[in-house]
Amino acid sequence: MPNDILASIKDNTRMIIVTHASNVTGTITPIADISDIASKYGVVLVVDAAQTVGSVAIDVMDSGVDILVFTGHKSLYGPQGTGGFYIRRGLEILIAPLERGGTGRRSELREHPDFMHDRFESGTPNTIGIAGLGATARHISDIGIDKIHNKEINLMKMFVDGISTIGGIKVYGNPDTTMRTPLVSFNIDGMMPSDISYYLDERFNILSRPGLHCAPSAHRTLGTFPYGTVRFSFGMFTTEEEIEASVKAIKTISNGKRKLR
Repeated sequence: MPNDILASIKDNTRMIIVTHASNVTGTITPIADISDIASKYGVVLVVDAAQTVGSVAIDVMDSGVDILVFTGHKSLYGPQGTGGFYIRRGLEILIAPLERGGTGRRSELREHPDFMHDRFESGTPNTIGIAGLGATARHISDIGIDKIHNKEINLMKMFVDGISTIGGIKVYGNPDTTMRTPLVSFNIDGMMPSDISYYLDERFNILSRPGLHCAPSAHRTLGTFPYGTVRFSFGMFTTEEEIEASVKAIKTISNGKRKLR
């Protein structure tokens, strides 16, 4: 991937925008390598960490990230509609706010402030949502991101090892589990992803997400467009018993796929 990015840089390139991890395969992007490229060519590196913050440790200073954005409702377990972003000091002056309104901490001003953090906070904040996000972030910090990540990766490996022995199963993504987030996309030969998820839900009370996962380009690259894959995601509340039950259910569906139609 870094070589692909390097080959795409032109004289007028001002910014490199990458996802920290794929929401389809879980593959983690080598941010440090891309940061070296961005630094060499004097362009801004923006990282979409929606899939990783709360599950994968990332140090924006050590990684050379200029801007990092994240959502609150995924691995941070916070309320929907919350999130945040980091901007390297001094870079904020070059970025115009998307919306303006209110004067933040400076009520005497007639125009929206141009200083941080008020510069990017227009209108009334989602106080309840922010409080909820703060509580879950503290809880995760208390447990330890590395501890959470190790548990999730072990569960994912257990799942992949289990379904890989089932005939007709194709698993997508990097086989190196150390370079992935705890999600797995797979298909069963001869079955639609939507049917697989339907049977998992109706017959085994197991929830999964079929389809394109809001990432049609990723599925075109994988060769799974237009039907997509079945995706399982694991978190710090997932148990080994649930993994075992899921593998058993998938094996039952795969072995009996002709009868299920």
